[in-house]
This record gives sequence, C-alpha cells and structure tokens, in this order.
Amino acid sequence: AGAATEATRLVEGMQATLRMLDKAFDKAGIAVLDPVGQAFNPEFHEAMATQPTPDQAAGTVLAVVQKGYLLNGRLLRPARVLVAREPDPPAH
Repeated sequence: AGAATEATRLVEGMQATLRMLDKAFDKAGIAVLDPVGQAFNPEFHEAMATQPTPDQAAGTVLAVVQKGYLLNGRLLRPARVLVAREPDPPAH
C-alpha cells in the first residue's frame, strides 16, 4: 500500500527539481529550442531524418529528437529534429 505513496512522492520530487532547473536556466539566460510545427531552419535545427507525410507542409518540423538551447539569444546547441517531406508517389 505504501508503494503508491512513494511513487507519488518521487514524481513530486522530480517535478520540483525540474522547476528549479527551469528557474536556473531562466536566470542564466538559457532558453530551450522546441520547434515542433515550425519551419525547418538550418541555423537552429539539425535534421536527423525526413519523413513523408501528407498532414504537414514539406520542411516543417514533425518531432524533436533532442531539444536545443540558446544562451542569451545565441545558439548553444541545435535542436535535432525530424522534418516533413512530400509523400512518395505511388508505385505502378
């Protein structure tokens, strides 16, 4: 019965730690790059792969593999992303 209580406390502790880390990032001028749904920008994004999709325009970021970071507006680490491309034509 106590296992559920311990799991809840563990999650609460992890969330508190994440909030403290976010505050420290803000204080240091570090911003997270999370460009899902934005146009691919090679200055801030590193394309890991392309994926055919009819749902998004070609060149749109579909998913973030690894978040990127800015330090006072300058690129610290690019976001590694999956990029949409046109669907493959049907084979005849």
